[in-house]
Amino acid sequence: MRRPGRLLVLFAEVTTLALFAVVVLGFVDTATGSALGCGRSFPLCNGSFFPAPNLNAVIEWSHRVLSALVGVLVGVLAIWTWIRVWRSIEARWLAAVSLVFLTIEASVGALAVLIPESQAVIAVHLGIALTSFAATALLAGWLLAMRAQGGNPGRPRVPTRLAASAWGMLVLMYCVVYLGAYVAGTSAGSACLTWPLCTSGQVTLSLSNPVTIDYVHRLAALVVGAATMWLWLQARAVAATRPDLARISGWMVILTVAQIGSGLLLVLSRLALDATILHVMLITVLFTLSAAMALGVLPEAGADRQRKRAGASSPESAAG
Repeated sequence: MRRPGRLLVLFAEVTTLALFAVVVLGFVDTATGSALGCGRSFPLCNGSFFPAPNLNAVIEWSHRVLSALVGVLVGVLAIWTWIRVWRSIEARWLAAVSLVFLTIEASVGALAVLIPESQAVIAVHLGIALTSFAATALLAGWLLAMRAQGGNPGRPRVPTRLAASAWGMLVLMYCVVYLGAYVAGTSAGSACLTWPLCTSGQVTLSLSNPVTIDYVHRLAALVVGAATMWLWLQARAVAATRPDLARISGWMVILTVAQIGSGLLLVLSRLALDATILHVMLITVLFTLSAAMALGVLPEAGADRQRKRAGASSPESAAG
């Protein structure tokens, strides 16, 4: 298999950083109430190419322009990857997921602007953006590993329970991301500015109650903390053969604690923008690590076929 060139690896890393900026800016867009800074106009901003001189319009316009530019980068990266390392199933799939989900993100983003009272759509939009980022970041890591190792980086199999836990963790993480985006979109966080309990309102069965929304998000964060610790304990059991999984899950534990701490900081700072950005950056990296765990527990694509091919071409096989 052809090794990816240094320029391709560098381009993937730059694209990852640019997409990270898009994700963070998207959350800032929502947290500052700038999602409608350009009104119900798309792709123009209030009917004009350039935004009006107000902060909300500038934030929304900047998010749109940066998203469009990064969309081009992701498209080039996907095509370049398919041409250069087309024999790697993992690399091809990651490139495809990154491009497809970024395209869906742009479509859902436009839908969120055109549909009134679309907080649920905005939350889905941000979750899709994280999926695209995770795929791009994993692709960049995969290309770097292939270049360093001179081929497809292999990985031993893991117990079925660990594989199920890793994928369950990814689903749970996505749900928490969605809840967090929904909290930001509905401004539910401002209804509960004490921690860990809320003294400013009562929890009800109605999901339209902002206190209930915020409580559900906090409870989900605690569940993620327990699930991350359980995943780390399972990964430690296979650390001898899969040190990569033990290392990733260890970082997940650290980042989960940091994420909960940033949630506390968010409450104490009365939802300050810098605390919001920190909270978003941490969950973006944490979600990406969870995706790396889910990818890492999958059976190596084509591994059995490659082993059979290697065995057939070995001297012992030929002698037989």
